[in-house]
Amino acid sequence: MTGETHRILGYDFARGLAIIGMIFVNFKTVMVVETDAYLYQLVELVSGKAAALFVVLVGVGMTLMYQSAKAKNDVGEIRKVKTILLKRAAFLLVLGLSYYSIWPGDILHYYGLYLPIGILFLSVSRNWLQTLSFLLIIAYSAFLLFFNYEAGWDWTTLEYTDFYTVNGFFRNFFLNGFHPVFPWIAFLLTGIWIGRINFNNAKVRKRVSLFSLTLFLVFKSISLFLIDNLSQLSPTKASDLTYLLGTTPMPPMFFYMITASSLAVFIISISIYISTKLSHTLFIKQMVSTGQLSLSNYFFHVIIGMLAIKLFFRKLEFAFSIEFTIVYAIVFSVVIIFFSHIWCMKFKKGPLEYIMRKITG
Repeated sequence: MTGETHRILGYDFARGLAIIGMIFVNFKTVMVVETDAYLYQLVELVSGKAAALFVVLVGVGMTLMYQSAKAKNDVGEIRKVKTILLKRAAFLLVLGLSYYSIWPGDILHYYGLYLPIGILFLSVSRNWLQTLSFLLIIAYSAFLLFFNYEAGWDWTTLEYTDFYTVNGFFRNFFLNGFHPVFPWIAFLLTGIWIGRINFNNAKVRKRVSLFSLTLFLVFKSISLFLIDNLSQLSPTKASDLTYLLGTTPMPPMFFYMITASSLAVFIISISIYISTKLSHTLFIKQMVSTGQLSLSNYFFHVIIGMLAIKLFFRKLEFAFSIEFTIVYAIVFSVVIIFFSHIWCMKFKKGPLEYIMRKITG
C-alpha cells in the first residue's frame, strides 16, 4: 500500500476509536447516576476526549478534501468542495436536531456551524491556526469568569430547559451546550492543522507523537497539582477550583481544551503508525471499517442503542448500574464493529454516508 493509503487508514482507525469511546461515554451519561464507583470514574476519564477526537478528525477530513481540490489547480474544484461542505453542514444540522429529544448530547447538529467556520480557515497558515486555537481557548476561559455557565441547565436531568427558545438555542449552540461552537471550534482548527502534516515521514510522525503526549502529560499534571494544592489552602473552594482548573469537558476550560487537543493529536499519530504496521490484521480492518461508517454508527448508537433499552426496559435515563451499562456498551460496540466490517465488504459507503453523499455531493 502507498503511504497515503496508510495515512487514510490511520484516520479511519482513529475515527473507529472515537466512535467506540463515545458509545461508552454517552451510554454512561444517559443511563447512570453519577457515582464514585471505579468503573464510572474510569469511563469518565474518556468523557469529552472521544468527542474531541471526533471533531479533530472532521477538521482533518476537511483539509484532505481541500488539498485534493487545490492540487488540481482549479478554482472551480475548490469552490465545489466548499459548496459540498456547506451542504453537509446543513444535512448534519437537520439530522442531529431530528433526534435531539432522544439524545440532547448530540454532536452532529453542532457541525452545522463547525464546518462553515472551518471553511474560512482552510487556507490559513499552520502557525496562525495554532495561534488562533490557543487564543480562542484563553478567551473562552476568561469569558466564563463573567458568564453564568449553568444558564439553561437542569443538572439533575441534564436537560436544557429553554433549548426551544431563540435565546436558549443560541446560548446552547454557541456558549454552554454539550459541544458549544466556542471554544470547540478550536478542535476543528487543530484538525485542519493536523491534516497538513506529512505523517508518511516517520521522523515527523515520531516528533508529533512525542510532543503531543508530552503536552498532554504536562498540562494534566499541572491541572492535578494546582487543584490538589490550592484545595488544601482553601478547602471551601475545592469545587470551584476543580471547575476552573479541571480537565472535564463541562465546562470546557483551558486545561480540558489543551489536554483533549493534545491527546487527540497523539491518538491520530499513533493510529497512523499502527495502521501502517498492521494493516493486514483483522482487528485493524474491523476498526477501519468502524471509522468509515462513523456517521452511521453514531446515529445507530442513539436510535438503536438507546431506544432499544428504553423500549425493552421501559426506562433509560439514570436507571441502570454502571456495571450493566459497561457490559451493554461492550456488547453494542462489538455488534457495531462486526456490522461495519461486514457492510464494508459489500458496500463502499455506510447507510447514512451514502444518503449524505447523494444529497450533498
